[in-house]
Amino acid sequence: MNDLLEKYWNGATSLQEEQQLRDYFAGDSVARSHEVYRSLFNSFELESRLEDGDYDAFAKVKSKQSQDHIFNRRTWKGIAIAASMAVAVAVGTGYFETQQQQDLGTYETPEEAYEATVAALEMVSARINKGKSTLQPMKEINQQAAPVIQLAQK
Repeated sequence: MNDLLEKYWNGATSLQEEQQLRDYFAGDSVARSHEVYRSLFNSFELESRLEDGDYDAFAKVKSKQSQDHIFNRRTWKGIAIAASMAVAVAVGTGYFETQQQQDLGTYETPEEAYEATVAALEMVSARINKGKSTLQPMKEINQQAAPVIQLAQK
């Protein structure tokens, strides 16, 4: 076996001789002096299994992805059911509200319609002005920040 190992280290072995070495190191009758080479030849065996496709390095990843896929499917199914229920409730509520809505009617004369329109516009104007007044502190902040911004732009 020493001669065969010497040939192997020199790169002069045939494929059959290399197979003999692999078989020898895979067996139980390895001499103590050759025990240091066992892991080397066993790694060749592992490498050949990897190349042959017997070993799946991504088995755990594939299993996890499969579980995630099942979880995703369940999650999306639950979301779809909840969304369809929400749509059904919204449609049903809208349907009943439109049936219960009072007839607002029309105005008898153009003057009544004009007065109602002016009143509505005054109400909108009052609310806009009220909202505008709450923005007064922002106006002051903008005035104080304007010189700083101008300096930063130069």
